[in-house]
Amino acid sequence: MVEMKSAPNYSVPALEKGLAVLELLAQASEPLSLSQVSELTENSASQLFRTMNCLVESGYVIKDEASGKYVLTLKLFELANRHSPLKHLLRVAHLPMQELAWNIRESCHISIIQHRQLLVVGQAESPEKVQITVSVGASFPLVSTVSGRLLLAALDEGSLSAILDEDGDYRRMSSSEHAVFRDRIDEIRRTGISTAVDESFIGLHDTAVLIGNPAIGVTAALAITQLTASRKSGETQQVIDALLRCAQQINQRAGLTNFAEQPVPAY
Repeated sequence: MVEMKSAPNYSVPALEKGLAVLELLAQASEPLSLSQVSELTENSASQLFRTMNCLVESGYVIKDEASGKYVLTLKLFELANRHSPLKHLLRVAHLPMQELAWNIRESCHISIIQHRQLLVVGQAESPEKVQITVSVGASFPLVSTVSGRLLLAALDEGSLSAILDEDGDYRRMSSSEHAVFRDRIDEIRRTGISTAVDESFIGLHDTAVLIGNPAIGVTAALAITQLTASRKSGETQQVIDALLRCAQQINQRAGLTNFAEQPVPAY
């Protein structure tokens, strides 16, 4: 009888405890005592004592002398800001975008909000000889583009109003057009998908989904632009599904909470 070999166990319990504590303290609205950390992480206080001391000595956590409670320092924030979130997002997005372009035979691109404009920062080209591409570095209006509205919908209401108050295209709209625009923003927040036909250019269909995490200010739009005449019946949902899968892969590779599986949260 052949004995089956069990999969190797590469777990590091001490490290796992430390990471669990850091994540817990990052979510906590106030400092936590050792007993609270013990209860919430389901580890005994004696097991956590050395973990907490290590985190304090390494500068990630501080212990208040008066209350004995623990709180995060700014060390994690400092480490996170030593590299560009955008560069990291583009780096991890490269392969999923290449696979997306190959699978659906269409080019795709990533855009962000920069100086109150939509800025294209990355692209993967279709393998087809005839293709629609959007130049990296090109900028477009926010309110009149699919990706622009998607990124606006991901903002909180205060940030959205601040941008719209200064946006020339939005200010030139009539009251009824403002209402229609707001309805579109609400719809994008509900579905997590932005799409339009014949908007920027006649004969083109644009579709975009969100990547990143609005809660930490790292967001971008992943979009596909297609020739309307080349689209087949039922293809719209296939494109959306492919975009969502790609967004999920990018978020996973970036280590971000996956907003691609859910509609953009309403504010």
